[in-house]
Amino acid sequence: YCNTEGLKWAGNGLRSILEPVGLPPVWHMGECLDNARASALFRLVADSLGESVKNLPFAFSSPEWSNEKGVGAALGFRLIGVNSYHCVEPPISGSEKVSNFFYNETRESLGSVMVVEKDPVVLAECILGDIDYRRNKLSWKFQ
Repeated sequence: YCNTEGLKWAGNGLRSILEPVGLPPVWHMGECLDNARASALFRLVADSLGESVKNLPFAFSSPEWSNEKGVGAALGFRLIGVNSYHCVEPPISGSEKVSNFFYNETRESLGSVMVVEKDPVVLAECILGDIDYRRNKLSWKFQ
């Protein structure tokens, strides 16, 4: 999905916007320190649609934790309502309360959660399922 070949799986609306300018349906926005770039894009899109970021079909994926900064990046996206998806357990297992907060309690307060799935194919299916769920909540038709 991160190259233009992925456009064959995109809906007609998305394809009509991205194909003429040669953009793929999934964009790599940088490393942990580049979070502001993606967050700003999410905010710009949300504002232009008159919608909250947490209601839009966005996702943050960090398959592996290279260091502790990844936890901050994941939480940063979750603070604006974007779920975070990972293939490796995060380095937060010291406290049951902290782990429960990261995995579960943010759903109600932030509208987002942390999803850890060791199988990358299953994780990708989860991401796509959550994106479809948010699209359906917005009554967005896609083909």
